[in-house]
This record gives sequence, C-alpha cells and structure tokens, in this order.
Amino acid sequence: MKTAFNKITGNIILFLFLIIVTCRVNGQVTPEDPTSLVQEFTVNIDKLGDANVEITQKMTASQWQNFKQAPIFSDPSISKRDMERSMSTYVLEDFKRDLDEMNRSVKLSLKVKSYAQYKGNNHWSLRIDSKNPQVTKLTDNAYMITGNTAMGTNLVQQIMKIYFPGSASDVTQTTDEFGKAIFTYDAGTGFTSYFKWNNIVGIMLILAAVFFVVKPRRTQNYNTVRA
Repeated sequence: MKTAFNKITGNIILFLFLIIVTCRVNGQVTPEDPTSLVQEFTVNIDKLGDANVEITQKMTASQWQNFKQAPIFSDPSISKRDMERSMSTYVLEDFKRDLDEMNRSVKLSLKVKSYAQYKGNNHWSLRIDSKNPQVTKLTDNAYMITGNTAMGTNLVQQIMKIYFPGSASDVTQTTDEFGKAIFTYDAGTGFTSYFKWNNIVGIMLILAAVFFVVKPRRTQNYNTVRA
C-alpha cells in the first residue's frame, strides 16, 4: 500500500474543491460577499492515523445555478478523478459526494490513509499546511483552525475541525520554522500498547502471587498421596 507523505494540505483540497464547484462552471468568477463563501473541514483521526474527512462547500444562489448547469453536477466521477489527480501522493478511499439543494451546498467525504504520521514509541505527528493559522482548542482532543483564503477574486472563509483519537493524550500544537501548524500527541497502537513497563511489572506481580498460592497446594497434595 502506498503511504501518504508527511502532511495533508487543507489548501490543496480547498483549491481543488473550490475550482470544481465554482471556477470551472463558466470560466469566470464574479466578486462575492466574503461571508457567503464558507468551506468547512471535519477531520476525524483514528488510532491508526487514518482520517475520515468531510469537506462542505456552501454556494450563493448564482453559483448554485451555474453549478447545476455544469457536467460535474450530474457526473460526480469528475470530482473524484480531479481530486485523485491533484492529490496523487495521497491514498484516498471511500470517495462520496452529497448535494444539498435546500442549503445550496456540496459535501465531499473520503478517507485519507496515513493522515497522521507515527514517530515511534506511541508518538504521532500531524502537519497542517496552513501558515500562521488561528488555532482554537475545543477539547483536550479537538481543535479548530480558522482563516481566510483568497481564491481569484473571492475571499473564502475556511474552518477546519480536527478530532484526534479518543485514546490520544498530551495533544500539543506548535509551529515549524515556516509558521505552519504541527500537532503532536501520544496514543496507543493496539494490543502492543498494553505492554508498557508499568503494565509488565503489574503482570509479573500477579503471576508471582498466583505461583506462591498454587505451589503450597501442590506440595500438600503430593504429601497426602505418599502418606
């Protein structure tokens, strides 16, 4: 299986998806109210570092009408093909597209393999390709990143919510030398995570206690038979 790189870039997905649902329709984009262009990312990371990602793009009435007239509206495979082409270094699975006529929005769902990188000794790292992001801690295992991104003549509000595994601990957010966000955390890696030193000591003590309880009984039974 091909593994994915050191980082997944929200900007790449943002750029691709915005092109799909707005720019490619008629080849022209008119300026919009910045508050009307909102893109939301929801990222749920599992204990293996894979992520279920949902990307929702809301459109104005005029953008929605143009979108409905484009070939991509009736052929979601175009979205899938373009995303796979633009993210060829990623392993993408379970691609799905949902349309919400009432709210004039499109939602892309997919699974990204190796979203978070395992660094050994239960340490994980996640790099976000967003320079100087505004990061808000929602809970111990959930963070929100907000910002505005210029796309052509449009200003897009971008909201990304990242949910780390329930077993994650010590989630820490820092930035690299380029000002891009880095998350590090500790998490168990399955069955082997139970074999930490303190657990091994506990198991040894339990086995020792069982041994000293069982041994006298065996000796007593042996002496009774000889008698």
